[in-house]
Amino acid sequence: MSPSPLEDTKLTNDVKFDRVNCLVWTLHVSARSFSAAVKDLALDGTRPALAMAWIGIDVHAWHKHIAYQVAVYALLMAVTEVELFLSHNRTNNPSPVLNILSPKANFLEDLIENQLSMKNPKLVEWFKTVELPRISGSFMKLFKKWTMAYAGSGVAGTVMAMTCCAGIRKLGPEKLSCCSFSDSIAEALFDLMDATNSLVTLDKLHSLAAEAGFEEDFLSYFGSRILPHKNVEDVEFWICLVHRKLCAAFRRESVASNTRILTNEVGENSLATLALFAYLGRETRLFLSRHGIRVLDKQTRDFVSYLECGVLFIYPEFSTLSEYQLLMEVILDEIGWLNFYAAYKNQLHQERRRSKHPPTQAEKEIILHAVFTVCYDVILGYAHCSNSKHQALGADLLDFLLRSQALLSTCLEDYWVAYDGTIEMLRIVEKNDPGMIPSLWMNGTKSSSAVDTRYRPAEINKIERHSQNQAISSSSSFQGENEAFLTSWQSKQKTFQRNFLKKYTRDVVAASIDVWMGTQLLFVDISYTMRLVQKRLHGHGVTQRERNKIYRTTSDMFTLIPVAILMLLPVSAVGHAAMFAAIKKYMPNLIPSPYLDERLDLVKQLKRIKKMRVRLIGIEDVKH
Repeated sequence: MSPSPLEDTKLTNDVKFDRVNCLVWTLHVSARSFSAAVKDLALDGTRPALAMAWIGIDVHAWHKHIAYQVAVYALLMAVTEVELFLSHNRTNNPSPVLNILSPKANFLEDLIENQLSMKNPKLVEWFKTVELPRISGSFMKLFKKWTMAYAGSGVAGTVMAMTCCAGIRKLGPEKLSCCSFSDSIAEALFDLMDATNSLVTLDKLHSLAAEAGFEEDFLSYFGSRILPHKNVEDVEFWICLVHRKLCAAFRRESVASNTRILTNEVGENSLATLALFAYLGRETRLFLSRHGIRVLDKQTRDFVSYLECGVLFIYPEFSTLSEYQLLMEVILDEIGWLNFYAAYKNQLHQERRRSKHPPTQAEKEIILHAVFTVCYDVILGYAHCSNSKHQALGADLLDFLLRSQALLSTCLEDYWVAYDGTIEMLRIVEKNDPGMIPSLWMNGTKSSSAVDTRYRPAEINKIERHSQNQAISSSSSFQGENEAFLTSWQSKQKTFQRNFLKKYTRDVVAASIDVWMGTQLLFVDISYTMRLVQKRLHGHGVTQRERNKIYRTTSDMFTLIPVAILMLLPVSAVGHAAMFAAIKKYMPNLIPSPYLDERLDLVKQLKRIKKMRVRLIGIEDVKH
């Protein structure tokens, strides 16, 4: 006999078995118990299962199909019943759980009853009177225990409803065989989060979500709503949360294990802060690239590069490609849910085709204004967070923050100068345009009217003789004009061919450089994966990120085989570059990840910041 969910949670206390996982396990058990109960009914007309299996027919497929729908419906009915009991005294403040989950439960009820009535009308009554109370009872035992843990929070029923929605999402749409319902459950979860956020603080809601087991849903939803934010305390909360997560991830993933960076609190604080700004710089660079801004002025390019790779100025240990890649992978895995620019997607029309149509000057100024605003808010939020937490800042970290602020100030000065110049030019055009256009139109009207009234019928013959003389003279000069036209066309054709060869040569060189950098990344991945495999063979555990790294590198090695075969074909370097570009554009899944633009940009950014570091060191030496 299988243990009850309560017994199972007791047996798995040594393992992190949160409430969401417990609900998922109970949903599986409830679905299996419903199918077993239907089998025990031995409905009339049911043919032997073993005999039908020989011809490929499963006579139990119909109730297996709706078993998970029955379990989810019983779960929703149980949580709404608990919320009714908890909120019976809140007459002036009705519960959002009933308004949000009741339509979902009614939809499932109609769906289940229709399927049962099609099989046998008596099954509907049996389901309501026997199975639904039995399955709901297994969930009620869990809710009674969890209600005591949430006592005094004021949002016990709402938190349990969010836990149920997270469990249904984790169950997956394949089990429910209804994608529309799964999408509606995700919307219900987010609506419940909004309703709970109006009752408790973000800090309290995050702790409740982490305890229940749906922290990932919480982070993915609120992580795209951080900026712009009017409440400074909420910005401080997010920065402090990111800081704590990065510190824990660096210790867990053994980042900089061979150095003394993480031996004290100051080192952890410094590395986590630099990682936060590295992520901000990366997101800023990708945001500008997605909107078609790939060519930046020197000040803005230096500012974004310094944010992304400023860690190299303080900790040269990360200057190697392998160490820097490990650092960025840990950062992305830990805080990849953080989206600084989500609020600007609709405002800036991200879906437009920026690759062929670069933004106009006005659009570029709007995009840069969004970038500078976000960077300023993050720097200001970190300053408030460090002051409120009384965090000790090292001299190197303080220098990084001051230099970042100075670079941002320079970018803002240049931005406002360009903005003021554009506004002044528009004012001049707006001032002159109304006077210029009507005057030209009036001049054209007067000249055309003069042509109509100048000539008289007696002068028509003179005009015809004059036109004939012009025709004879033009025929004699036609040959010279034709020769001049051929000469200019040949020179233009030579110029076009020369520019085409230059462009094609530049593209081939760029593609060759990308292939070389991708090959370097691939060898770095292979060497790191071999160390992870040896670590696993020696009995040491690996983290989820390391398992994903092994899987990704193995996939890259297999996908490299067909690409290598194509590259070995006896064609020119131009042909290889063209084939590689075509595969990269039309079949990106066949390209190993080290050769994709997202990872190649990391190498390019690393080289760019090394040049910037040399330049800044030279400037400081001149000053001293």
